[in-house]
Amino acid sequence: MSAILRELLCVSEKAANIARACRQQEALFQLLIEEKKEGEKNKKFAVDFKTLADVLVQEVIKQNMENKVRKVTAKVIAKCSSSVVFVP
Repeated sequence: MSAILRELLCVSEKAANIARACRQQEALFQLLIEEKKEGEKNKKFAVDFKTLADVLVQEVIKQNMENKVRKVTAKVIAKCSSSVVFVP
C-alpha cells in the first residue's frame, strides 16, 4: 500500500510540474486552451475549458498509476502463488 501512496505523491509532483511549465509562457498557454463543447461541459459552469495541461496531467497519472498497480499486483500474485500448495 505504501508503494501506491508514494507513487501518488510522485505523480502529483509531476502534474504540478506540467502545470507550471504550461503557465510559465502566457502566449503558449493561450494556444493550449480549448472551450469544451456542449456535451463535455460541466453543467455547473457557464463556460468550461480544457487545456493541454489537463490532458497531459491525466495521461501521466493514468500511465504511472497503471504501471505501479501492475508491479504491485505482480508482486502479490508471485508471493501468493509461491506459497500455494497443490494437494492431489
